[in-house]
Amino acid sequence: MLLCALNAKYIHTNIALRLIKEYCVSLGAENIELAEYTINNYTEEILKNIYLSKPDAVAFSCYIWNIEIIKKIAAILKKIMPEIKIIFGGPEVTYNAKEVLKNCLSCDIVISGEGEYSFYKLYNSLENNTSLSDVPNILYRNTKNDLISNLRCDPLDMSVLPFPYTDFSEIENKICYYEASRGCPFRCQYCLSSVENGVRFAPISKVKRELQIFLDQRVKQVKFVDRTFNSKNDFAVEIVKYLIKNDNGITNFHFEVAAELLDDEFVSLLGTARKGLFQLEIGVQSTNKDTLKSISRIGTFEKLCFYVTKILSYNNIHIHLDLIAGLPCEGLKSFEKSFNDVYSLSPHQFQLGFLKILHGSGMEKLCDKYKILYSPFAPYEVLSTDCLSYDDILFLKKIEDLIDKYYNSNRFVYSMKYLVSHFEDAFTLYSTLAKLRNDSEMKNLNHNKNDSYRFLMTAASKIKNIDINEFKWILKLDYLLHERPRGIPDWTKDCMNLFTKDEVYDQIVHRNVIANCYPSLDGRAPKELFEISYTEKMPLNPLTLKKKQTTIFINYSERNIWDNAEFFLKF
Repeated sequence: MLLCALNAKYIHTNIALRLIKEYCVSLGAENIELAEYTINNYTEEILKNIYLSKPDAVAFSCYIWNIEIIKKIAAILKKIMPEIKIIFGGPEVTYNAKEVLKNCLSCDIVISGEGEYSFYKLYNSLENNTSLSDVPNILYRNTKNDLISNLRCDPLDMSVLPFPYTDFSEIENKICYYEASRGCPFRCQYCLSSVENGVRFAPISKVKRELQIFLDQRVKQVKFVDRTFNSKNDFAVEIVKYLIKNDNGITNFHFEVAAELLDDEFVSLLGTARKGLFQLEIGVQSTNKDTLKSISRIGTFEKLCFYVTKILSYNNIHIHLDLIAGLPCEGLKSFEKSFNDVYSLSPHQFQLGFLKILHGSGMEKLCDKYKILYSPFAPYEVLSTDCLSYDDILFLKKIEDLIDKYYNSNRFVYSMKYLVSHFEDAFTLYSTLAKLRNDSEMKNLNHNKNDSYRFLMTAASKIKNIDINEFKWILKLDYLLHERPRGIPDWTKDCMNLFTKDEVYDQIVHRNVIANCYPSLDGRAPKELFEISYTEKMPLNPLTLKKKQTTIFINYSERNIWDNAEFFLKF
């Protein structure tokens, strides 16, 4: 039997199928294989590999980002392997299993809900050619082609779930997903967790034991899939304390937390962690109180601001804040305020997403009330609401693209701060940039990295009150913090470095600047120093904009929280 995953990106791993496989193996099941691909793999290649493995059954892990491709693969598989059993499972098919079986004739069985125990029972039934009637949580067709829905079983105790990873060599440099709890205490209407009851936790001793495996293997990143990591504060605190105490200096742990459940103890504890040990994702979604009420979200933006500001002040935690466009009661003007509210907090990542009407979610039932139109095809993204037109959606798509390129890339940290300071607010700046992208001079730009810088330079030249000569130096600083000074693009020709190599050595080494600021570089030979650093003399301070000759030393061997090279200024 084959378990098949189509991940969104190459760096992702599928924890669901790994848990299913290892659970079945722990109970004596044999002949279960796992195959992982991405949605970017050629369909023909996936089909060929499945066909050549000659499975009797193939089970697909279904999500909004891969369901259309899976349906296509399943349809062709049924033609070339008519006897094969095709099984769908996962959140995309759990709450509309009947529709899936009615509309996708190539699918034979749908597992609804958690899959470990159901799949084990199904595996035994198929292996022994026995009736499916004793397999819980499945929907299937009988010999008369009637749809049969089996009874649901109680969720598994999380203490019996196995550790999902057995061979770290095959997932080197990929994200390892992990879960310490299942369920969510909240009822946010756009989320499938709203239809689940309660939260279940794995034993803390089990969690520590398994996290130590990641630490011992020195994996790059472990991303908790817990819907609300801090839903039980003492449990979350215990995990964080353990990870701080046993930090290996390499592994990063990502948590999705609820701002309304943050408290002083948890946040203060985060402040003691190594820079880069933790990464937090917080769903703001909107700052419109009517919108939050309509989707059953609680909490206040004021509390979120307080704790996010405090965490950011530690300068050791990478923070992601999320907004959702297309929610009820939020038109373009309201969304503009939500955008500015979140942007003003200066998170390291600002995720601007669009409402998706998931099967089984509470939002699906609210569509008529708020006149929400959405695509009938996965990922079922919003097209318009009674407050937001399709024109508005298209405009916000442009803003989303600009945020990804000029904010989330972290390549333009100082340039964007400079540009925002010349506008009433951040949304006005991004709106202006969105309109300038349609300019005939620039519409063909922005297709590669250097074009991104060139577009921003050209756009700045068209904005009133921008001192373009001043802006060039700031943009050049951003460029140098992310790129080595080889092949610096032509837009920097008016702001060339005034230093020679001998002057660099005199300015930096002889005057003990390195010894004082970066002692790890002290004593390096000039040739070696030139390879891992860069020194620039500018006619202004790029941070304060004071017209005073300033030396900038960039250390490429050390990175800050934005993954840019560390630097310091010297007058």
